Amino acid sequence: MKAVIFFIGVFFSCLTLSAQSEKQTFGSFDWIKINPKESFDRYAWETLPQGITQVMVDSLLASPYLTTDDPITLFYVQEKLLAVIPCRFEVLRWTGESWENLYKGTGSGFNCHAHFFVREGKLYSMGRYGFWRAHSELLEFDFDTGYWEFVPVSSPPMNYGGVGIFVDGDRVISILGENIHQPSNVFYPDKNGYVFDFKSKAWSSIELDFPNQKNLSSWIMPSFDLKDYGVQLYQLEAHLGLLLLNKKDNTLHFAKDNDFGRFKDFSVAVALENNAVFFDRYGDPTFLLHPPSPLEKFTKVGDIRLNPQASSFGIEDWSFSILAALVGLMAVGGGLWWRKNRGGKKSNPAEQLPPAEEQGTVDGVEDIERLVAKLLAQPGLLVDVHQLDDLFGTAALESLDYRRVRRSRYIKAVNQYYQTLHEKELISRTKSEVDKRMILYRISP
Repeated sequence: MKAVIFFIGVFFSCLTLSAQSEKQTFGSFDWIKINPKESFDRYAWETLPQGITQVMVDSLLASPYLTTDDPITLFYVQEKLLAVIPCRFEVLRWTGESWENLYKGTGSGFNCHAHFFVREGKLYSMGRYGFWRAHSELLEFDFDTGYWEFVPVSSPPMNYGGVGIFVDGDRVISILGENIHQPSNVFYPDKNGYVFDFKSKAWSSIELDFPNQKNLSSWIMPSFDLKDYGVQLYQLEAHLGLLLLNKKDNTLHFAKDNDFGRFKDFSVAVALENNAVFFDRYGDPTFLLHPPSPLEKFTKVGDIRLNPQASSFGIEDWSFSILAALVGLMAVGGGLWWRKNRGGKKSNPAEQLPPAEEQGTVDGVEDIERLVAKLLAQPGLLVDVHQLDDLFGTAALESLDYRRVRRSRYIKAVNQYYQTLHEKELISRTKSEVDKRMILYRISP
């Protein structure tokens, strides 16, 4: 055991971090996962990176926020040692003696099986399940306000949560996921996937050239994100093993692995760049990939093909000019008709209706679900009409009347949706204690 501990110490000291603060120094790691289902009575704590102690882990396992069997993940972000728990919004910071909760809200249940990751010093949560549907919503934690904020994106996959979610620079690859919408009795696997681009803030579909895929669901097998590789536990035909995505060339590889169970039911896992070590309840290690040749035991089984991003109209680029021409002809025709008829009978301004897009047309169920999730991320919030318009995205409407109609219809749609699930309204009206003439809105989950 001493030899093993020495080897692990050397393994993780190759890129040792300098002291990040005067209070505590932590050894190098990209992430640490702790399995709350395992016992640590006989664990060899000296196998873990410097600064990760039994007191830290024991207090995490005793945390009242622990409501799931999914692993707890540790990150070192902005000189803070943080712990995040799937199905919870809590962000716990180690103070040197205990865990302090940085999250100011009370919401939960939206990010079950979430994939947490750190990019450019920011903490993110993506997917994967919440409120009876799978999703790929991207949330960013705001350390100043203490709340998770939705990252606005275009063309998001609806009711889809990836099983293998892997971050590669400006993109996030999500593959072999599930389409789940329980109110509609939808539950089926997706043999391909999607990719998100941080630069364009847009999603696009991808195809897996992977002919030997199984049809059975993989929901939700563990996956592990490394610097150049994404590794997912997978069953290919009759073989249990590891499916590896090479981020550098978008290729897929597979290796049968007798240590499948050790990767599925580990006690602690520690990752640093392309290396990951999985420890059992005694602290005995198993390496996910074998340095210095991580692909030595793998066989290429397929490729990932990236599809062009679809336009917001859902058409190909070559047909855009045709659509533009048709719109132009319609505009010219409409202008001629207006000029011809403007001298005729004029409508009473009081009877005129705003355009359809300004009448407060409520979007589809998926958009209402996104809006409900956005509000639930800020429970107990008390806002005025202007702040509520900002939350609804209607503040840009120039007409106050149009804005009022849109606000009213969104409140009604949100409350109807939430009442069918929880038998109560989410948005309630109240009067300001300072000025009884002012109406405020409270988010009350």
